[in-house]
Amino acid sequence: MQKIDALIIKILELLMFLFLVITVFVTFLQVFYRYVLGQSLAWSQEFVLITFVYAVLLGAVVCLYHKDHLQVDLLDNKPLWLQKMATVLEFVIVGFFIVIFTYYGFQLVNNNLTSGQTVGILPVQTAYVYFAIPISGLFMLYFHIRQVIR
Repeated sequence: MQKIDALIIKILELLMFLFLVITVFVTFLQVFYRYVLGQSLAWSQEFVLITFVYAVLLGAVVCLYHKDHLQVDLLDNKPLWLQKMATVLEFVIVGFFIVIFTYYGFQLVNNNLTSGQTVGILPVQTAYVYFAIPISGLFMLYFHIRQVIR
């Protein structure tokens, strides 16, 4: 199972990296066009928004896997039983919020698929932008359950 987890994380890290590179490149292109060529790229702002959203939400999954999220060490010097209770409480609360995040992410995608709304000037439905929420939520839920099992 750990090999599968490592493979999934490598793929997510690669995708996150690619989205960030694309974000930086298109932003640079946007600045170049605006200030050097005196023109603007009408599509670039929305495109950068989409790639950045995907990079951030995939990055959240990677952070959850590596346990790199913000942590408070308030209970590190407390009795072991209190630390264990806090850990259990943390897993329950985080799991609850991941489930809510994923469920309402799917609701948001479904609502936007039926409306057919597009992202500004790009011919991309907003549902595909919002699809990053349930995708990242499912990966977070998977890795959260894997941490509980370990």
